[in-house]
Amino acid sequence: MSVWTDWDPLEEVIVGDCYAPGDLDWCIPTKYLDAFNRILFETKEDLDSLEALLTNLQVKVHRPKVFTYADKIVLNKFTVQQPMAPIVPRDQYLVYGDTIYQTYTSMTDRYFDSLSYYNIFQNMFVTGSNWISQPPPNLLNLPEDKNWGNQGPLIYNHMYRNQLLWHTATMFKCGNRLITNTTGPGSPAGLEWMRRNIPAQTIVENHNSTMENWGHIDHGFFMIDDHTVICVNRGFVPECLRDKRIYEIYQYLPKETFDPVTALDCLLDPSKGYAQVVAFNSNVLVVDSNNIIVDNHLPELFEFMNTINVKCHMSPMRHKIFWAAGIHCVTLDIRRRGQRRKIINEV
Repeated sequence: MSVWTDWDPLEEVIVGDCYAPGDLDWCIPTKYLDAFNRILFETKEDLDSLEALLTNLQVKVHRPKVFTYADKIVLNKFTVQQPMAPIVPRDQYLVYGDTIYQTYTSMTDRYFDSLSYYNIFQNMFVTGSNWISQPPPNLLNLPEDKNWGNQGPLIYNHMYRNQLLWHTATMFKCGNRLITNTTGPGSPAGLEWMRRNIPAQTIVENHNSTMENWGHIDHGFFMIDDHTVICVNRGFVPECLRDKRIYEIYQYLPKETFDPVTALDCLLDPSKGYAQVVAFNSNVLVVDSNNIIVDNHLPELFEFMNTINVKCHMSPMRHKIFWAAGIHCVTLDIRRRGQRRKIINEV
């Protein structure tokens, strides 16, 4: 079981899951219950539809277990107010080569996230994969106006500088290299943990004009083979990939819109709509070099992709802005058919 790129033929994948309507009624104000439970119902529908599409494309799908809680969880220096459902496996887990890397973030509500994926990773371990995890951090309860979305550099590079925290969605698999946003989100100590536990000389720092080496790297560009980059605009493309064949698709994409349930959105997570530049319509899952999954019906984009022999399959994510997650975010590839190889032409 191994993964070396984000575009080799996909054989096995994890699709996230969310709470069922009613699971969180105990902690949601009554006036928001109908709107929130509608979001849960429709999100579950969309994730199940994505599973069905992938199965039809001959990809084996694994789903995490959703645990429910009847109250907040009080730990040493912080409280898990509302444990996050396992919707976005890409944020804290990376399968690179034959190793599963499990990390922690500054978000207290994701502290027990790994329990949901335990059986999947355990089965991978039994069949030969390695599985390593950062040690559980001692977090703090932060004010609502301080979160990784709007004050990430302050939180990770100062407040939690020496805690081992990392977002694996900062890393893009590119053969024998991981292109990485090395200033976060994640702490300097968390990045050092990654450097020590992956093969030597693997990490290549991401330099581009849009991301500025910060944020999740899977917004704004993707690759369909070793030589081809699809991007919203060239500003999203790391410098080390600028010599590839690059297609800009900004003219085929609609302007991003936000979920109308803004009051509920702010209640649950003030970071939604965070300052990082995000292009969810290009947050796609590449099944192979001729098939990608997108979350919106975009006829002009589909027509263009057909000209380069790529078929777009549509699987809706109606509340992607609410969850800050596109198709790529809610999946984690755990087996792709391909070899470790040199893709980046380094000087």
